[in-house]
Amino acid sequence: MQPVHRSTAPFQLVIVAACLLLAAYLPAWHKLWFVAESGHFGGGNICLWLLLLGLYRRWRPVRVLTYAYLLLQLLVAGYILSYNIPTGGPTLGFALSSSLNLVALLTLYRSDAIRRYLDSSPVGYLQ
Repeated sequence: MQPVHRSTAPFQLVIVAACLLLAAYLPAWHKLWFVAESGHFGGGNICLWLLLLGLYRRWRPVRVLTYAYLLLQLLVAGYILSYNIPTGGPTLGFALSSSLNLVALLTLYRSDAIRRYLDSSPVGYLQ
């Protein structure tokens, strides 16, 4: 079995974190990709930061919670896209955030290195 410190899991977790953070902060950078000029779109990102902290601290149930968070994000974006496409509403932002969330979900789900990393116990710095 490959040691944890030589696995690709930390790099893959960086990819997951980058996708999640980009998808979460994209509405703040490009509001018009999500709503009309007079509209408002946004949400709290405390849950996301707690999930990312849990992933890096190897909290056991964080993988299932992250799956649920990502599936909820994809369902909401899919519902909004199904409404906006026929009516001509903004679709670019939801398509981009959905693709970023899908990349994060598939990376978490398909990576054996991340699964081993999250299931192993945290290694102390002094050991």
